[in-house]
Amino acid sequence: MDIALITAGQVYRCYLRQVLVGDGRRPARKALGKAQQDAGVPPGRWMGRGLPALGLALGQEVTEAQLRSLFGEGRHPDANRLVAEQLAAGKKPAAPRRAGALGRR
Repeated sequence: MDIALITAGQVYRCYLRQVLVGDGRRPARKALGKAQQDAGVPPGRWMGRGLPALGLALGQEVTEAQLRSLFGEGRHPDANRLVAEQLAAGKKPAAPRRAGALGRR
C-alpha cells in the first residue's frame, strides 16, 4: 500500500495514473485506453441522471481529456468543444470560458 498526499486539483492525476488502470502504475506517456486494455480494466462510462444537463449520453466512454477538464480544471467535460463552438459563433473570449466552467479549479 502506498500513502501519498493528494491536494486539490491533483485528484485527476491520481485517477489517470493509478485508479483507472486497476490501482496499478501507468507509464507516463502511455495512452489511457492502452494502459486500461493492458491492465484488463474496461474504459469508464458516463452514468447518472444529470448527464442530459451536461449534454452527455448514458454509457458514453469517458475520455482522458474529459477527466482532465472535469476533475483537474473544474470545467464541463467537453469544455474545449463548447469554447470552440462559441468562439466560432463570434463570441468574445470571456463568454466561452464562462460557458465551460462548472466550479473552481
